[in-house]
Amino acid sequence: MERQTFKYPSTRYSGSKRRFLEWIWQNIEGIEFESVLDVFGGTGSVSLLFKRHGKIVHYNDLLKFNQIIGMALIENKSTMVTDDDLKSALSFNGKDYPDFIQKEFKGVFYLDSENAWLDKAIINFSQVKNRYKRAILLSALFQACLAKRPFNLFHRSNLYIRTNKVDRSFGNKTTWEHPFEDLVKRYVCEYNKAIFDNGKKNRVIGGYDALNCPNGVDLAYLDPPYFSASSTQGTNYLAFYHFLEGLAQYDSWPIIMGSPNSKTKKISDPVEVHRWIKKSEIHNTFKELITRFQNNIIILSYQSEGVPSKEEILSILKGFKKKVRVFSKACHYVLSSKMKEELLFIAT
Repeated sequence: MERQTFKYPSTRYSGSKRRFLEWIWQNIEGIEFESVLDVFGGTGSVSLLFKRHGKIVHYNDLLKFNQIIGMALIENKSTMVTDDDLKSALSFNGKDYPDFIQKEFKGVFYLDSENAWLDKAIINFSQVKNRYKRAILLSALFQACLAKRPFNLFHRSNLYIRTNKVDRSFGNKTTWEHPFEDLVKRYVCEYNKAIFDNGKKNRVIGGYDALNCPNGVDLAYLDPPYFSASSTQGTNYLAFYHFLEGLAQYDSWPIIMGSPNSKTKKISDPVEVHRWIKKSEIHNTFKELITRFQNNIIILSYQSEGVPSKEEILSILKGFKKKVRVFSKACHYVLSSKMKEELLFIAT
């Protein structure tokens, strides 16, 4: 595959800042800094933004599958997956493959034939020796899994939405019915387009809890899980994407998997997740987060109508910083019929 002009990879990740990147940079480009820590890295869009602008980027995310995406896009300087690499990784002949997904997730997220394909693909991809090629292949697999899911989530068993023969006013049935192999090839191409060397040593620092994340940088970018004021529980990314987290730890999946009697078999939430999804803890968690990075330039993304509120976040930041500004951008979020505002707090 030939190297092509840079393009941000598409992502179907909840809370992704991909569509806000230009707006974010317009508001922070006047700030002087050389290094940045992306504390809640997700699928790496903001880290890629900083990398494109020549910054030293440290990427962090609690979830293993996101760390793999960070390895493919942020730490990787030049390695791409070739056509021969793809052909080899997608060759399933002459091997004895496990059937874990086929048995444990039958009728839950994908068709039987798709589950069988996933059991094979994850083994082949995980055995690729070059860690960056392996990361690209796995990242493409994660995106393919999202693309074939109604609402791009795994918190519900709703395969019937795909299989019922009814008229639909939502969803992308055409994408749902694309073979996994075709989708993986598409996303490998997208990842290849996003790989470049900015001349700096960028790295994935690991799966740290945000409140214990290593520091040593000029600027901390914070994009914590959103907690809606109208909800009793905050956004739980592990619940949304536990299937991808299982794929990322395929050999350990039987151990970390939730109750075998539950339909979706969600991975149990660690304490690091609890503090972001419990209303009784969210205010204190925000205070601890900002306290942790009080000596850094802080850029914080959040939404209006959230908990803590815009005013409460401003108050916390002003307790540590001399200059605090907040910018807003009206937008419509997926799965919401209401216009809201994307907020960007800048504390220096």
